[in-house]
Amino acid sequence: MSRTLTFQNQIRSTTSGIEFIDDLDLNQAQFIIEDDDSLNDDAQVSGTVIYDLNFIRTALRDIKGDSPTFSWFNTVTTTSGLISLADTRFEISNIQTYIGSTGDGDTTPVYSSTAFISPSATLTEAVGQLDAALSTVSGATPLEIQKRILIRTTGDKHPKNEPLDIENPGPEWDVTGDSITIPGSGTFVESVSVFFNGSLLLNGADAFADRDVYFVAADHEIAFEFDLKKKTVLQIWKFPST
Repeated sequence: MSRTLTFQNQIRSTTSGIEFIDDLDLNQAQFIIEDDDSLNDDAQVSGTVIYDLNFIRTALRDIKGDSPTFSWFNTVTTTSGLISLADTRFEISNIQTYIGSTGDGDTTPVYSSTAFISPSATLTEAVGQLDAALSTVSGATPLEIQKRILIRTTGDKHPKNEPLDIENPGPEWDVTGDSITIPGSGTFVESVSVFFNGSLLLNGADAFADRDVYFVAADHEIAFEFDLKKKTVLQIWKFPST
């Protein structure tokens, strides 16, 4: 007898006798489907139908989150535990907005500032880069003022308007203190204080600002509107951003 005819006859004979198992474990249902000997026996087609139906019922029950008494054939059974496709789409959109994604398939958030993070960094990478920038500043702890001192000990005067690299100013200078990075003119004006022999100077964004000292180039160059003579003491303080 062909498998198709066997299937038809056994469905007719078992239509009223299929047994449903309301507390069937999903893993056990999967095991029955995959490993039961009846799958290899042409005469047991109806048995696999029963197993398949029980597997489907168990999977639906687990997805819905109902108790083991969930009846999939009961027309009054509530589906309040199921999430709709529209709700799923709404939640995905919320997540994309939260992480800065522009939409499906976009793997890189758009950051409003990239002073310390890479524009192409993922969200988790960006958090790590920010953490490293905050906690690893030449031994300084977060929210600590960085201080650098330059004392001109030898040589002729340092000419006005000539860039001075505060990281490596040259052999004429004795340097102590923290390594300070000044990424841009905004940081220099807002977060850096420069003292000349104890006097606080006025910072400028560039040479046209008409200030005592001004930003030249990232990450360490500044210049002064006056000569820096021997025994000049410069103190550069960088305050943490808040």
